[in-house]
Amino acid sequence: MEEEVIDSSFFSESLEEKKLIDLQKTGFENSFNERQVGSITMSIEPVSSRASLDTVLKMFDEQPDLTAVPIEKDDAVIGVVERDFVTKNSSSGFKIFASKTCGDYVKECPYTLNCRDFIEKIATKVNETAIRVETKHFVVLINNRSFYGIMSVAKMNEKLEELRLHDLEKAAAIQQNMLKNNSDTKNFPFKVSFWNKMANPVGGDYYIARQICKGRYMIGSFDVSGKNVSAALLTVTLCSFFSMLTIQDCSKISANQIVAMLDNFLKEIVPVGNFITGAICCVNPSTNTASVFNCGHTNVLAYLKGESGKCRIATLEPTLPPFGMGAVAETLTSGKKSTYIVPIKPGLQINLYSDGFTDMQNDEGERYDDFHTKEFFVKLYNTDANSAESTIEKAVTDWIQHSLLPDDITVMNIRF
Repeated sequence: MEEEVIDSSFFSESLEEKKLIDLQKTGFENSFNERQVGSITMSIEPVSSRASLDTVLKMFDEQPDLTAVPIEKDDAVIGVVERDFVTKNSSSGFKIFASKTCGDYVKECPYTLNCRDFIEKIATKVNETAIRVETKHFVVLINNRSFYGIMSVAKMNEKLEELRLHDLEKAAAIQQNMLKNNSDTKNFPFKVSFWNKMANPVGGDYYIARQICKGRYMIGSFDVSGKNVSAALLTVTLCSFFSMLTIQDCSKISANQIVAMLDNFLKEIVPVGNFITGAICCVNPSTNTASVFNCGHTNVLAYLKGESGKCRIATLEPTLPPFGMGAVAETLTSGKKSTYIVPIKPGLQINLYSDGFTDMQNDEGERYDDFHTKEFFVKLYNTDANSAESTIEKAVTDWIQHSLLPDDITVMNIRF
């Protein structure tokens, strides 16, 4: 038999809902959830291995959407005869080919599946086996005993992708809800604007703008190392920490202590090799100061218009290590310069942003970089506060044009 070369079309059968297949009624049709193998199994009456191949050919002819027929031998289903294989080999010497029995052309399954198996758990093994033995269907049993039907590998992969997309949609909704709940600034005595866009459905950027106690406010931008789901999971730990702050009395806890507490909290959770950069601005209107902590994050930019009318820019570079390594508290107490104390003056603006902002590229591959970032915040300084978020969005969309975002972007603008 001539060896078939496996190419990109190996799993390319139509994945549309089967409507023209003669399926058996088993009584179990509605007893599986969408994550179980039984939900995508086709219950088809097996054909004897001794039957003429004409029997299968007729079934394929009468049922255009049927991709395989289960074959039975000695009261057990041993495998399938697949449409693609029959069609390819019947094109020449049809009479000789058709005179054979089904057992001569059965594709035996190396193992069976249970209709109660979960698709995510068996997918890797099924795909690896399908490629190795060149099969597109697996036999499915009920309770690992009785024959239930056959499962298409292509249908399994389609369902797996569908489940993953649904999970990502749910995760994205949860993440956006976390961000919304942690950024209620309606009652702040100053203005905070923020804009966020994830490069993927879920991402590793996180921001917060909350009143932590009477007369004290915390605004922060964070960036988790890594991308997608693994990074998004770590943003949940940030959310849990700041949610915890709201249910305890923070009036006697200094900003330094809160930052150190966050690092110690994350040290126990963040895996070795991962870290979280962050820029936190703690505002205390009673002392008319803002304490800025830059923990391995992008530069924080403070803008204030001078007497000449020209914007003066202060660049607050990282002076503290990233969160999650347990080194922030030690640095804060080392005596080295680690915190920026910024006097609050009318017209002062403090800008926090993740590195996705400076790293975004246009169609020519040009980075936005630090120069364009500083120029943008000058422009933002002179815009109305109510249009700040739309101004940020326009700057991003105008620059990236048709390019994809290489990383999550968060921009926060604080105005006094």
